[in-house]
Amino acid sequence: MSLTSLRLSITALFLAAFLAACGGGSGSSAPPPTGGITATAEDGQVTITWTADAGVDYWLMYAATATAIDMKNPPGNHVWINSGMTSPYVVSGLINGVTYSFAMDGRISGGPGGAQTPSVSATPSAAP
Repeated sequence: MSLTSLRLSITALFLAAFLAACGGGSGSSAPPPTGGITATAEDGQVTITWTADAGVDYWLMYAATATAIDMKNPPGNHVWINSGMTSPYVVSGLINGVTYSFAMDGRISGGPGGAQTPSVSATPSAAP
């Protein structure tokens, strides 16, 4: 292999790594779920429901806060859930009496997150 070929190969490798790190893949963002999301509190968990669109991967963020959350500027105590989500989705292991806020966005083929849904809140509690 010539020095020129080696340089071109290394340049192509670095360019591919740079584009992948910057989200320069072939995927695209998607609109948030049709109709937004709903959160239903239960004992130690919250069930999130939404109307899914074909071909869209949904990402859910939640945090222990009663205020609305912004997925582009998340609170320090946030959690992301992103693979294999289908509606309804149960978020378990939550603390009863604590209010959690949830928001969701959509991505296509690993693209960047699109617009998020408005935040919804729920407070898990033990059954009476």
